[in-house]
Amino acid sequence: MGAEWKGETAMRRAILLTAVMLWTMTAAADQTLINRKAPGFSLRDQHDRPYTLQTFSGRPLILMACDKRASKQNAAWRTAILEKYADRVQTAGVADLRSAPFFLSRFIKKDFKKDPVSILLDWDGTVFASYGLAENVPNIIVIDGMGLVRHLYSGLITPDAREQLFTAVEDVLEEDP
Repeated sequence: MGAEWKGETAMRRAILLTAVMLWTMTAAADQTLINRKAPGFSLRDQHDRPYTLQTFSGRPLILMACDKRASKQNAAWRTAILEKYADRVQTAGVADLRSAPFFLSRFIKKDFKKDPVSILLDWDGTVFASYGLAENVPNIIVIDGMGLVRHLYSGLITPDAREQLFTAVEDVLEEDP
């Protein structure tokens, strides 16, 4: 009976630990930015083209930011967004490269060049710090045509998260001329 009780206790601890880890991984981005001016940035893509927040002004923008661990999950977000909104919004990927060794930067850029879409390379974590984004999970930022942050989400793609994103984008599209 004692061994069975210890096993149940260990199982409960494992479940609790897993729940805490998942909660931490899906912790929300800096929600105080909602309806405020989006923090500016100046980044280059894998082809060395410069981009700033002003590059995207005038139309709604969805930034999809992640580190290497979350890149496959971010691809799912990108697919969902492009299927639904195609040319109605601007999209940009932001790669968190803070943990990449500097001496590998040339090889990393070369690897990103395989992707036909521009990916903004955040070598020092500027975007991640200014938007309060989470590591190891995808981060989605919706910025309206006036430059206001309208939606922030850090976490796995779930039906609920997807619906919240789509609602936020629809609201922005209705308000933008």
